[in-house]
Amino acid sequence: MRSKMKLLSTTLVPVALGLALFFSAATSAATANDDPLAKRLAMVHTLLFDSSAAMQIEKSGAAPALARRREAITIYEAAAAGGDIETREAQLNRAVAMLYEAVGLVSNGAGGDQKEQRDFENRKSSLDALLTAHERIMKEKGKSQLHILLLAEIEEDTAMADELMADGRIEEARVHLDKAYEVTMLSVEHSRTGETLTRELKFDTPRDEYAYELDRNDTHKMLVTMLLKDKLENQNTQNRVAGFMEAAESYREVALQHADAGNFDEAIGALELSTSELVKAIRGAGVYIPG
Repeated sequence: MRSKMKLLSTTLVPVALGLALFFSAATSAATANDDPLAKRLAMVHTLLFDSSAAMQIEKSGAAPALARRREAITIYEAAAAGGDIETREAQLNRAVAMLYEAVGLVSNGAGGDQKEQRDFENRKSSLDALLTAHERIMKEKGKSQLHILLLAEIEEDTAMADELMADGRIEEARVHLDKAYEVTMLSVEHSRTGETLTRELKFDTPRDEYAYELDRNDTHKMLVTMLLKDKLENQNTQNRVAGFMEAAESYREVALQHADAGNFDEAIGALELSTSELVKAIRGAGVYIPG
C-alpha cells in the first residue's frame, strides 16, 4: 500500500459525525436565537466593546482612533438591526477591519505602518473568496449543509484571528487565518469524492494516487476560474499569470501522456508540478493561497 503524507494544519471531522454534531448544536442554537449570524454578532460585539483592543483605543484618547471605532460600531449596529445575510456579513467584516485600523492609529501614529494590516486583510479577503467558491460548489452538488458545517468548523479560528489582529498579535492571527484557509481548501479539494480528510492519505496503487492528483489538479483549475474571474479582466494580471498557466497546462499534458503509457509515478510527479504552477498563478493575481 502506497502512503503519501499531506502536511495539514488541522483535520476536518469525519463528515457523518460532523453533521450529526452540527445538527444537534443547530437545534439548540435555533431554540435560543433564530438569527444565523447570532454567534458572529456576539463575537464582533465583544471585539468592539470588551476586547483589550477596544480598551486600548479608549484609553489612548486619540481622536482619529476613537472616531474610527465609533464608525465601526455604527456599521456593527446596522448589521445587528437585520437585513439580508450577505449585506450583514459584509458589514461585520467591515466593522472588524475598521477596528484594526483604529488600533493601528493608536499603535503607529496617524500615518501608521499599514503593511502588515493590509497583508492580513488581503489574506482574509482571499479566505472570503474561497468560502464563496466553496458555497457555490456545495450548492451545485446539493450539499449545502456541508458548507454550513465548514463554517462551524472554521468559526473559532476566524474569530480568534480577528481578536489577535485587533490586539496587534499579527503573527498569531495569521496562524489561525491560515488554518481556516487550509481547512476550506481541503474541503474544496475533497468535494468530488467525499473522502474523510486525514493527515495521511494511503493509496493501494500508483493508479489510485494518480487519480487523486488529477482530481486535485482539476480542483485548482476550477479555483483559478472562480477566484480570479474578475481579476483576469485586468491585462496586467493576465500577463503576470500567463506563464504559470502555460506551464501548468504543459505539465498536465505530460502527465496525461505518462498515464496513457501506464507510467503513473512519472504522471504523478508531473501533475504535482502542474498544480504548483496553478498555485503560483493564483498568488500572482494577488489571492493568497497556501501550498
